[in-house]
Amino acid sequence: MILLHCASVPARLPAPTIARWLGRLSARRAALIERELDSGRGLASLTGLALLAQAARQQPLPSLALLTDDAGCKPRWPAGPDFSIAHGAGLAVCAVAPPDIAIGIDIERVADVELASLRLVTSPAERAQVNAGQLDAAALWTGKEAVLKACGHGVLAAGRVEIDGTIGHHAGRTYHLARLDLGRNILVSMATTAPVEMPQVNWLAASTLFADAPLVESRGSGV
Repeated sequence: MILLHCASVPARLPAPTIARWLGRLSARRAALIERELDSGRGLASLTGLALLAQAARQQPLPSLALLTDDAGCKPRWPAGPDFSIAHGAGLAVCAVAPPDIAIGIDIERVADVELASLRLVTSPAERAQVNAGQLDAAALWTGKEAVLKACGHGVLAAGRVEIDGTIGHHAGRTYHLARLDLGRNILVSMATTAPVEMPQVNWLAASTLFADAPLVESRGSGV
């Protein structure tokens, strides 16, 4: 069964809370998030990791400190199920797959994605699906991103992912797509290496994830 957790990204966190969470990570990953914090993006990453930690409490999963942190590679547990984290529209989402299934997830505000902006990374067949009303631009783009996250490739390979409805193809492999409307014009797409149903979302308050101090919720969450 896939675990799918979601939370609003807090607008800020107390310094002791940030330090406590960074202390749960490897030195390299903590340094990466510190740099993201300096650029204003780190709280979304921390919220995603907090969701992963919450999922780990529901299953006998390894410590966050054991996540691989090779440069340019998808973080993984050396032994444990595959997972994927995404953030956008003021939210963070985390999906944990059953054993032996690769997973990728992406989230976007639908109105933020336009077909014209995807011309360099989409095929005529994909654009035809959007023009025919079979997909919208957000479903197409989040599907590509989810496939790339499932296989561990970066966004520069988006043009080599082909989306055909609820199927994605990349590097000779087929991925199954499921989509979920979170409401408020926000879409989540999930790609897996075996067909699965999109699970129900387990909504968590940031105050639950970061329980040691009061928080200010992000004004951009839309939820």
